[in-house]
Amino acid sequence: MMRKYWILILLLVAGWPLQAARVSVDARLDSMSMFIGNQNRLTLEITVPEESMVSLPVVPADTLVTNVFILQASLDSQRVDNGRKRYTQQWLLTCFDEGLYYIPPFTVDVDGEDYVSNYLSLKVLTFDVDTASKAIFDIKPVEKAPFVPSDYLRPVFMVWGGLSLAILAEMLILVFRRRRELERMEAPDPELLLPPHVAALKALDTIREEKLWQQGRYKDFYTQLTNVLRKYIFRRYGIGALEMTSGEILEALRRDEESKEIRQMLAQILTLSDFVKFAKMNPLPDENDRALRDAYGFVEQTKREEAPAMSDETEAAPTGEDPAAAGVSGQSSTALASERKEAER
Repeated sequence: MMRKYWILILLLVAGWPLQAARVSVDARLDSMSMFIGNQNRLTLEITVPEESMVSLPVVPADTLVTNVFILQASLDSQRVDNGRKRYTQQWLLTCFDEGLYYIPPFTVDVDGEDYVSNYLSLKVLTFDVDTASKAIFDIKPVEKAPFVPSDYLRPVFMVWGGLSLAILAEMLILVFRRRRELERMEAPDPELLLPPHVAALKALDTIREEKLWQQGRYKDFYTQLTNVLRKYIFRRYGIGALEMTSGEILEALRRDEESKEIRQMLAQILTLSDFVKFAKMNPLPDENDRALRDAYGFVEQTKREEAPAMSDETEAAPTGEDPAAAGVSGQSSTALASERKEAER
């Protein structure tokens, strides 16, 4: 029985160095010496079993030892062979005083056991200065930059140039807009140059020639027909018929004593048009013809009578209009009326 215990003890004692060998803590410097002000790298490698718990050493953030400063620190870990893991800590060092500096060992806790790294020493060298043949001068003060006018004028030119371009662009936009307004003022709508009833009759003639109702396009036909009548009422009576409903147009015309007799004719056209446009009603063929005839009749019966042309072309008309123009307008109206009467027959 005692023999078994001795064997177990021997195995534990023999396995202890193997376990210790699996944990290693090694510290090294890239160079054991360096010149003053240069940089050197210190590396600490810790190799442990992969399942081990490791507490890394705590190092100040800026100073490793007196006069040896830390510029940068990093930490990395990776798996290595035989189920082990390696932690690598690095510090970038510098020193500004010559001398020999001893770096104490690092203590690492692995699974509750402390492992200590090796000692290091860093020798910082300086340069030999021959003070006998060379004089040492102090650091020169900061010099004031010379005055260069272009450095100050360039931003000013850039600002003024940008403002000038912006003003020029705004002026071009205003000129373009003004030019368009003048073009619109110089080129009025040709329809406005004709008397209201002449323009309306010409538009009705165009609708009659298109014969939209015969193509089944009832909505287009009544839309164009009512638009012509609305424009005529607007120019003839000064009523805003273009933005009014059918009922509002009839109510406005009710105040005009001259339009009482033909108001019923207009009411039939507007009512039938509303049914077609909004209720999608398909009117009968004779209703379409009657609507067009009533539109002609409404314009003919409500048009303003023009003064007859003077026999003497050189004498001005009483109304201030050009006699030749009045004569042409009268002839045009007579010709149009005759043409419509022949078409109705």
